[in-house]
Amino acid sequence: MRCLGLCAILAWCAFCIPANAGERFGQWSLEQHGDFVFALSFKRSLSFDHRTATSELAFVCNQEERYVAVLLKPLDGTFKNSQNSISIVIQKSEEQFDTMDLVQHWQNGPDYIFLESWDDEEQLATYLKDREAEGAKLVHFYFPNDPGAGKSTNTMIIEVAGFSAGAAAFTSRCERSQ
Repeated sequence: MRCLGLCAILAWCAFCIPANAGERFGQWSLEQHGDFVFALSFKRSLSFDHRTATSELAFVCNQEERYVAVLLKPLDGTFKNSQNSISIVIQKSEEQFDTMDLVQHWQNGPDYIFLESWDDEEQLATYLKDREAEGAKLVHFYFPNDPGAGKSTNTMIIEVAGFSAGAAAFTSRCERSQ
Protein backbone atom coordinates (compact mmCIF):
# COMPACT_ATOMS: atom_id res chain seq x y z
CA MET A 1 0.00 0.00 0.00
CA ARG A 2 1.22 3.47 -0.82
CA CYS A 3 1.87 6.13 1.79
CA LEU A 4 -1.36 7.08 3.54
CA GLY A 5 0.04 10.51 4.38
CA LEU A 6 0.32 11.36 0.69
CA CYS A 7 -3.30 10.34 0.18
CA ALA A 8 -4.34 12.61 3.05
CA ILE A 9 -2.51 15.50 1.35
CA LEU A 10 -4.28 14.72 -1.91
CA ALA A 11 -7.61 14.66 -0.11
CA TRP A 12 -6.87 17.99 1.47
CA CYS A 13 -5.95 19.44 -1.91
CA ALA A 14 -9.06 18.07 -3.59
CA PHE A 15 -11.54 19.08 -0.92
CA CYS A 16 -10.08 22.22 0.71
CA ILE A 17 -8.07 24.30 -1.75
CA PRO A 18 -10.31 26.33 -4.06
CA ALA A 19 -10.10 25.02 -7.59
CA ASN A 20 -9.35 27.05 -10.67
CA ALA A 21 -12.17 27.00 -13.17
CA GLY A 22 -11.83 23.95 -15.35
CA GLU A 23 -13.43 21.98 -18.13
CA ARG A 24 -16.96 20.59 -17.73
CA PHE A 25 -18.05 17.12 -18.87
CA GLY A 26 -21.74 16.86 -18.01
CA GLN A 27 -21.83 17.09 -14.20
CA TRP A 28 -18.12 16.16 -14.02
CA SER A 29 -15.48 18.86 -13.73
CA LEU A 30 -11.72 18.77 -14.38
CA GLU A 31 -10.21 21.34 -12.02
CA GLN A 32 -6.73 22.49 -11.04
CA HIS A 33 -6.01 22.53 -7.27
CA GLY A 34 -2.77 24.40 -6.65
CA ASP A 35 0.26 24.00 -8.91
CA PHE A 36 0.53 20.23 -9.26
CA VAL A 37 -2.80 18.67 -8.26
CA PHE A 38 -5.90 18.36 -10.40
CA ALA A 39 -9.10 16.37 -10.05
CA LEU A 40 -11.91 15.02 -12.16
CA SER A 41 -14.81 15.29 -9.77
CA PHE A 42 -18.54 14.94 -9.42
CA LYS A 43 -20.21 16.95 -6.65
CA ARG A 44 -23.77 16.77 -5.39
CA SER A 45 -25.30 19.07 -2.80
CA LEU A 46 -28.43 18.19 -0.82
CA SER A 47 -30.43 20.10 1.74
CA PHE A 48 -31.48 18.32 4.92
CA ASP A 49 -31.90 19.20 8.60
CA HIS A 50 -32.01 22.93 7.66
CA ARG A 51 -28.52 22.86 6.08
CA THR A 52 -26.84 22.07 2.78
CA ALA A 53 -24.22 19.33 2.56
CA THR A 54 -22.06 18.26 -0.38
CA SER A 55 -20.74 14.86 -1.36
CA GLU A 56 -17.98 14.34 -3.91
CA LEU A 57 -16.32 11.58 -5.92
CA ALA A 58 -12.92 12.67 -7.26
CA PHE A 59 -10.16 11.09 -9.30
CA VAL A 60 -7.10 13.06 -8.14
CA CYS A 61 -3.66 13.30 -9.79
CA ASN A 62 -0.60 14.84 -8.17
CA GLN A 63 1.64 15.56 -11.15
CA GLU A 64 4.68 16.36 -9.02
CA GLU A 65 4.54 13.08 -7.05
CA ARG A 66 3.18 11.04 -9.99
CA TYR A 67 0.39 9.79 -7.78
CA VAL A 68 -3.29 9.06 -8.47
CA ALA A 69 -6.04 8.30 -5.96
CA VAL A 70 -9.83 8.13 -5.97
CA LEU A 71 -11.58 9.87 -3.10
CA LEU A 72 -15.19 9.68 -2.01
CA LYS A 73 -16.39 12.33 0.41
CA PRO A 74 -19.82 11.45 1.83
CA LEU A 75 -22.32 14.13 2.80
CA ASP A 76 -21.01 16.09 5.78
CA GLY A 77 -21.87 14.40 9.05
CA THR A 78 -23.52 11.32 7.53
CA PHE A 79 -20.58 8.89 7.53
CA LYS A 80 -19.43 7.19 10.71
CA ASN A 81 -17.19 4.16 10.24
CA SER A 82 -14.04 3.36 12.22
CA GLN A 83 -12.98 0.34 10.13
CA ASN A 84 -9.69 0.65 8.24
CA SER A 85 -11.07 -1.07 5.15
CA ILE A 86 -14.65 -0.56 3.98
CA SER A 87 -16.57 -2.60 1.42
CA ILE A 88 -18.35 -0.43 -1.10
CA VAL A 89 -21.01 -1.75 -3.45
CA ILE A 90 -21.45 0.18 -6.69
CA GLN A 91 -24.70 -0.61 -8.50
CA LYS A 92 -26.37 0.53 -11.69
CA SER A 93 -29.83 0.01 -10.21
CA GLU A 94 -30.80 0.88 -6.66
CA GLU A 95 -33.45 -1.83 -6.73
CA GLN A 96 -31.39 -4.93 -7.42
CA PHE A 97 -27.85 -6.27 -7.56
CA ASP A 98 -26.59 -7.29 -10.98
CA THR A 99 -23.60 -9.48 -11.83
CA MET A 100 -22.06 -6.47 -13.61
CA ASP A 101 -22.13 -4.42 -10.39
CA LEU A 102 -18.91 -3.78 -8.51
CA VAL A 103 -17.76 -4.51 -4.95
CA GLN A 104 -14.49 -2.89 -3.84
CA HIS A 105 -12.55 -2.46 -0.62
CA TRP A 106 -11.73 1.20 0.04
CA GLN A 107 -9.61 2.68 2.83
CA ASN A 108 -11.02 4.95 5.51
CA GLY A 109 -9.59 8.44 5.97
CA PRO A 110 -10.74 11.41 8.02
CA ASP A 111 -14.10 12.44 6.49
CA TYR A 112 -13.45 10.59 3.22
CA ILE A 113 -12.92 7.09 1.80
CA PHE A 114 -10.18 6.41 -0.76
CA LEU A 115 -8.80 3.92 -3.27
CA GLU A 116 -5.03 3.72 -3.73
CA SER A 117 -4.65 0.59 -5.83
CA TRP A 118 -4.16 1.39 -9.52
CA ASP A 119 -6.04 -1.80 -10.46
CA ASP A 120 -9.04 -0.82 -8.30
CA GLU A 121 -8.99 2.74 -9.67
CA GLU A 122 -8.91 1.41 -13.23
CA GLN A 123 -11.69 -1.08 -12.44
CA LEU A 124 -13.90 1.74 -11.09
CA ALA A 125 -13.20 4.00 -14.10
CA THR A 126 -14.00 1.15 -16.50
CA TYR A 127 -17.22 0.39 -14.59
CA LEU A 128 -18.36 4.04 -14.83
CA LYS A 129 -17.46 4.23 -18.55
CA ASP A 130 -19.32 0.97 -19.25
CA ARG A 131 -22.46 2.18 -17.45
CA GLU A 132 -22.34 5.45 -19.40
CA ALA A 133 -21.94 3.51 -22.69
CA GLU A 134 -24.99 1.39 -21.77
CA GLY A 135 -27.03 4.55 -21.39
CA ALA A 136 -27.32 4.43 -17.60
CA LYS A 137 -27.81 7.87 -16.07
CA LEU A 138 -26.80 7.05 -12.48
CA VAL A 139 -24.80 4.63 -10.37
CA HIS A 140 -25.30 4.11 -6.64
CA PHE A 141 -22.45 3.80 -4.12
CA TYR A 142 -23.42 1.98 -0.89
CA PHE A 143 -21.12 1.93 2.13
CA PRO A 144 -21.71 1.00 5.77
CA ASN A 145 -21.71 3.03 8.95
CA ASP A 146 -20.53 1.55 12.24
CA PRO A 147 -23.17 -0.47 14.11
CA GLY A 148 -25.10 1.85 16.39
CA ALA A 149 -24.34 4.95 14.30
CA GLY A 150 -27.99 5.40 13.38
CA LYS A 151 -28.51 4.74 9.70
CA SER A 152 -26.68 1.50 8.81
CA THR A 153 -25.82 2.32 5.18
CA ASN A 154 -24.92 5.48 3.30
CA THR A 155 -25.85 5.97 -0.33
CA MET A 156 -24.20 8.29 -2.79
CA ILE A 157 -25.68 8.72 -6.27
CA ILE A 158 -23.33 9.64 -9.11
CA GLU A 159 -24.32 10.80 -12.60
CA VAL A 160 -22.24 9.05 -15.25
CA ALA A 161 -23.03 11.27 -18.26
CA GLY A 162 -19.80 12.92 -19.39
CA PHE A 163 -17.54 10.68 -17.31
CA SER A 164 -15.84 9.00 -20.30
CA ALA A 165 -14.85 12.30 -21.91
CA GLY A 166 -13.74 13.68 -18.55
CA ALA A 167 -11.72 10.54 -17.82
CA ALA A 168 -9.97 10.80 -21.20
CA ALA A 169 -8.99 14.42 -20.48
CA PHE A 170 -7.91 13.49 -16.92
CA THR A 171 -5.79 10.57 -18.15
CA SER A 172 -4.16 12.65 -20.88
CA ARG A 173 -3.31 15.40 -18.44
CA CYS A 174 -1.98 12.99 -15.80
CA GLU A 175 0.12 11.08 -18.36
CA ARG A 176 1.68 14.33 -19.63
CA SER A 177 3.28 14.76 -16.23
CA GLN A 178 4.81 11.30 -16.17
